[in-house]
Amino acid sequence: MTAAVPALAARWLASQQQAAHRGVGVTVINFNTSAQTLRCLASLAACDEPPAWVLVLDNASRPDDYERLRAGGQALPGSELRLYRSEVNLGFAAGSNFLLDALLAEPECRFLGLLNNDAVAQPIFVTRLVDALAAAPSRVGLVGGRMHKLHAPERVDTLGIAIYASLMPADRHDTVDPFFGPTGGCCFMSRELAEQLLAVSGYCFDARFFCYCEDTDLVMRANLLGYEPVYVDELVAFHEGQASTGGGFNRFIAYHGIRNTVWLHMKLMPRALLWRHGFWLLLAHAMTIGRHLLAGHGALLLSVYRDAWAERRAFRAEHREFLAHAKLPARALARRFAPRFYRRGYFRLVLGQLWQGMRGARRAG
Repeated sequence: MTAAVPALAARWLASQQQAAHRGVGVTVINFNTSAQTLRCLASLAACDEPPAWVLVLDNASRPDDYERLRAGGQALPGSELRLYRSEVNLGFAAGSNFLLDALLAEPECRFLGLLNNDAVAQPIFVTRLVDALAAAPSRVGLVGGRMHKLHAPERVDTLGIAIYASLMPADRHDTVDPFFGPTGGCCFMSRELAEQLLAVSGYCFDARFFCYCEDTDLVMRANLLGYEPVYVDELVAFHEGQASTGGGFNRFIAYHGIRNTVWLHMKLMPRALLWRHGFWLLLAHAMTIGRHLLAGHGALLLSVYRDAWAERRAFRAEHREFLAHAKLPARALARRFAPRFYRRGYFRLVLGQLWQGMRGARRAG
């Protein structure tokens, strides 16, 4: 059975002819959040340097949400706008792959951007990030910038991705932590990197991840292939956060977040680093298990680790195949990790939650 292919639903040519452009395209995915998507498109239209192409995928939203999105679409001043519709939810990973393939089909497209639909681009979004990518050596390939919270503009939302001594990835909140790469919700990549990822892996994002950690998987492969992502410490976008998944705790987020992290380690982490950081990695999983058990999520944990373990043979084979192309030694990769266990304050937070959970369990007993 072949996967459904999204169809082009509408296309609006730029309302103003661009004298010249640098070959910039940006992708946006909508899932039941048309108001946020239309707001995002308006922010891209207001950029100092509008993208030549803005491609939107409606990822099987409810009919009413899709109709609002289509009705709200309009010609942008400097960008060609295309709206695609998928009848099945492809997830962020496969949905992004479809849009990136469409951009790569444009011979003049040199820089491929991704922006979360609940983000609001600042006027410098395109110019600053593309400038950094265009001026950098070819082995950079990826660039990201500063995102703050939309409803608390003084607070950091993400400064990209960091990987810690526990080998756990997380949103980077402190510029002291090394920048491992940009998040998939706010970044640009070069055409060269996208084409090399396709040549080596067969995809940019791993569709099996669906969403969560799929950007870390891409960034890890880029690092191992010898690219060194660049961070621009300027505010390039505001982010509402989890508009499509509802925010807060839910089973969907927890399941994909934990399972996909296990898959990342099986698939890409050099064995030498798994041995060297093994104690901290096991401690991180023990803390995760403890927190979820005390919260009554035992069935969730069972399904997470069962499903992650079921794919071990496929990921072992891919591990050997991909690392045969790697140019960055394990020791050099480790130097791009943050030296502390995890984000600042995490140990204290989790130990406090475990203590409160145990006290609550004793009282209930």
